[in-house]
Amino acid sequence: MLKGDLFMHSEMAGAAVTIIKNPTNGVVPPITLNEAAIFELCHSHSWEHKVITSVYWVHADQVSKTAPTGMFISTGSFMIRGKRNYITPSKLELGFTIMFNLNEESLANHIGERKPRLA
Repeated sequence: MLKGDLFMHSEMAGAAVTIIKNPTNGVVPPITLNEAAIFELCHSHSWEHKVITSVYWVHADQVSKTAPTGMFISTGSFMIRGKRNYITPSKLELGFTIMFNLNEESLANHIGERKPRLA
């Protein structure tokens, strides 16, 4: 994680970690946060149990792999310092996308096949 990135996690045990990359340090749109929260839940035990739980996000500088003095955290765990920002996704839904790319030699054969949606 770099400065400006967002760290997202669910309170459910065994949940994956989702990192939202933000190289411009700009404001992350709410729809991105919501989509990442849905992704986070779908890759946790929530998917198997069909339960929607809250997901939180924090800034990269709030996440640490070291515990405060006198405390112990297990291998693979992390500490969150400061305020957690909670999101409750509305659904458990995953999508699938197929992308393809035409090489330069075949572009001429496909001119005009795809029209913009608003045209």
